Amino acid sequence: KMKKYIVLFLTLLLAACYVPYYENYKDSPLIETAKASCHYNYTYHDYVWYFDAWVHYPHYEFEDVSEVWAEVYDGYRLVSVFPLSRDREKFWTSWWIEEAETNLWCGDPYEINFIAVDDYGNYDVMTVRPYYN
Repeated sequence: KMKKYIVLFLTLLLAACYVPYYENYKDSPLIETAKASCHYNYTYHDYVWYFDAWVHYPHYEFEDVSEVWAEVYDGYRLVSVFPLSRDREKFWTSWWIEEAETNLWCGDPYEINFIAVDDYGNYDVMTVRPYYN
């Protein structure tokens, strides 16, 4: 008889502690890959910086990704922030003429944090090093 009460007590205890898991409908964006590069452009007679990110969003609602940008760091010092624009569904991009539009120097050992944010404040960050050509 005592065994029955212990089983009943444990069952009630487990039932009282059970918290159902509800999948969040709006999960965070996910940066699949990102790329930063710098190349000499003969049209502008200057180097041009390119920032590209491919941002996946659950449930294929790409319009819920509200912002993507690239933060360029030299060590721990934030050098510049560059907004990216959506080009196609999950592809975000921007490019900048080095001398006229940035304070970057092609070839310096920067780290770039790509940040994607959705309409709900969820975000993802990916850090890359630039490719120099």
